[in-house]
Amino acid sequence: MAKVANYDMPDDLYYTTDHAWVKIEGQQIRVGVTDFMQQLAGNITFVRVPRAGKDLEAGKTLCSMQSGKWAGKIMMPVSGKVVEANKDLASVPKPLNEDPYGKGWIAVIEPSNMAEVQTNLLFGDKALAFLQEEIAKHPQ
Repeated sequence: MAKVANYDMPDDLYYTTDHAWVKIEGQQIRVGVTDFMQQLAGNITFVRVPRAGKDLEAGKTLCSMQSGKWAGKIMMPVSGKVVEANKDLASVPKPLNEDPYGKGWIAVIEPSNMAEVQTNLLFGDKALAFLQEEIAKHPQ
């Protein structure tokens, strides 16, 4: 696990430029929000998770969330079908802040093209460099 400033960043995950993480699980991916995103947002009080069975294109809204000082969206990292959503977050969003890389996951997706995960998302040094740029833009 990499640590950049005060932010955890597991080095086995892929990342998006809207601060989602993506974990490859066989032919599916699990998506959640990064530690940086949840710290920047503050205490997340509302999340709308996607409906299981829904086909979504890359770049479309996967979920929306808000805190007392922020409202935002996480976009689909790649095109695919939502096979599972973390419905518990709708009534109790605390895991988004308390365990963003564990119980705070948002959805499991079956990508239309798994190769897009490796080619379209940030990984390793590119992900670390992106996070460092974002920290510089958003000092807390």
